Amino acid sequence: MRIRRSTMILICVASFILPGCRSMNSQSSGASHPSTTSAPTMTVVTEPSSEEPASPTPISGPLPTKANNEPEEIRVIITAVGDVLMHKAVIDGGQTNPGEAEPQYDYTYCFQYVRPFFEKSDLAIGNIEGTLAGAPYTGFPYFSAPDEIADALYDVGFRVVCAANNHSIDKGLDGLIRTATVLREKGFTAIGTRPDEDSAMDAIVDVGGIRLGIMNYTWETIGTKTQKGINGIPLPKEADPLINSFNPSRSAAFEADIEALIDDVERLRRDGAEFICLMVHWGTEYTTQSAQWQQDMALRLCDAGVGLIIGNHPHVLQEIDVITSETTGNETLVYYSTGNFLGNWAYETLGTNGKAQDGMIARITLIKTKEGVSIEKGEYIPTFVVRAYEGSLLKHYIVPVIPAIDDPEYYRTTTAIMESSYKRIAKILGPCTGTKHIPIAEVGTMPE
Repeated sequence: MRIRRSTMILICVASFILPGCRSMNSQSSGASHPSTTSAPTMTVVTEPSSEEPASPTPISGPLPTKANNEPEEIRVIITAVGDVLMHKAVIDGGQTNPGEAEPQYDYTYCFQYVRPFFEKSDLAIGNIEGTLAGAPYTGFPYFSAPDEIADALYDVGFRVVCAANNHSIDKGLDGLIRTATVLREKGFTAIGTRPDEDSAMDAIVDVGGIRLGIMNYTWETIGTKTQKGINGIPLPKEADPLINSFNPSRSAAFEADIEALIDDVERLRRDGAEFICLMVHWGTEYTTQSAQWQQDMALRLCDAGVGLIIGNHPHVLQEIDVITSETTGNETLVYYSTGNFLGNWAYETLGTNGKAQDGMIARITLIKTKEGVSIEKGEYIPTFVVRAYEGSLLKHYIVPVIPAIDDPEYYRTTTAIMESSYKRIAKILGPCTGTKHIPIAEVGTMPE
């Protein structure tokens, strides 16, 4: 543990889990989306009507003993994952009609082994790295994936999707706008980017009675003094207000960016958020330890009242930590990198020796009491991307590592591969145990 000094509200009234929560930004699209889970009703909070209300129906029987019938404690489970990066092999692996002139795609198969974790959570947060810029579909270095990957994420239970990352402008301004538009049309609460300046880039979502403020930012490359750059691509001026970003390479810009981010935190608080979560694309690729500037940034956000930070981008796992503000006493749970969730990294890719195939599902339990909302515990579920040829197509399956050690055939892998993955993950995350107030633990079993 390190100590250092330092408009729209969405409400989803869920039956038992949140997975039907829809973004108010997308409600005008008229899009109907298939789902394997029942969608709860969403209520939009509006200003009171100026018209005189109708007389209420008389209530028979005893009146309630409490004006507020909320339970003494509310617990909800949030799950979040690392990068979904659609390399060309992943794109092609989802084709359902090989050889046809008009290809069709389906990526639901990729998530079949981890679906129960999202079905048992109250909110699942996804992260599409790249664009949905339309055909022709391309992988590295300028990504554009079929819209069907969004369909698959929705189908498995994701309802919030992060879109701010270093590949967001791979296809220019049009690709940025189309991605933000498609995600909203598909029914997601999309954060980090927006199709126009009238749309929101963050959200407040009611998760089982807890009003969660959620934000998404990405790091910039150094750029110039007069123009921002993302992934070495000059950011079009028209795109600047459509993506949340910060520049850790230029001190003056970085300071202004962090102040703006903190202003967003304060605005979400004023608008009713009881707890703040930041999804952030940051860090150094293929390194298993966070950088000092990330740790410093996390401490500043801890001082500002951010309770949960979940990072991605390095394409390998990094440590999980609990940090405490010396000025406020606030505790922040930080997943510095959740690694890759889906992609075509092989064991030998860039000398990673399997670490780029490893990942995690972050699972966080929030508790609301009369004192407020806090984190009860942080957990991680080790995952691995199995690559298996089926005919001429290379398929990609996300599997839970620990169950797959005991039943490798079911998960299309081997015990040796899963044991190696587990050892790599345990080396990075095993020492991460948290604190007395926020313990961190591994999850090794499937949900019942």
